[in-house]
Amino acid sequence: MVDDDEVSPGGSPILRHAKVEPAADEVAHADDERIADHLARVLGGSGNVFHELVSDRLHIDVHMVPPSPTRPFIVLVTSGASARPMHMPAEMEEAAAWAHIELAMLLPPTWKLDQAAFADERNYWPIRLLKTLARLPHDFGTWLGWGHSIPNGDPARPYAPGTSLTGAVVIPPFQLGAEFFELAGEPPLHIFQVLPVTTAEMEHKLRVGLDGLLEHLEAQDDGIYGPIDPQRRSSI
Repeated sequence: MVDDDEVSPGGSPILRHAKVEPAADEVAHADDERIADHLARVLGGSGNVFHELVSDRLHIDVHMVPPSPTRPFIVLVTSGASARPMHMPAEMEEAAAWAHIELAMLLPPTWKLDQAAFADERNYWPIRLLKTLARLPHDFGTWLGWGHSIPNGDPARPYAPGTSLTGAVVIPPFQLGAEFFELAGEPPLHIFQVLPVTTAEMEHKLRVGLDGLLEHLEAQDDGIYGPIDPQRRSSI
């Protein structure tokens, strides 16, 4: 749900979400073969897959691509958000080109990703965040794209014990490049990166816009687009 009269100090529209979409009779699946082939071609393999056991509306799996000698971090990529087109703004130019997305996060190579570790939210929260954001446009009749920011609740709260990260910004995968961003084939499909931020950083983005936030983050940390640091202190 969009309130057209509410904008941030930086001039961006603020979206207030209310769950309006009825549950679908059938669970939709993404073209997982297309996504796996893309990961194999661009990253050298699709890795393990964390399969969703119980699905509502969409079936959301998460591919885990392990580190490589040239890419010293784990890449998580959803497979499911693109199963249905998002609800794009009627006035948006080339809306169909951006209606199908998947989401990625970059993790340190030592991040624990197994069933035993997932009992601890400090290990599981990146996967939970990806799956939550993958469903958000379809559950709330909206869309996600370049520069959108989503707090973890209202008021925003940390994703897990021991972290100050309380929200996420959707950006192109700068660390992985244009080849990773856009998949071959139809319909057009893009993989955006999810960048976790603190409450102060989210508020700064609302004041100065996405470009202002990213310029600030880059100045403070030249590795900001690389694997997340859950213990990263707020840059503001």
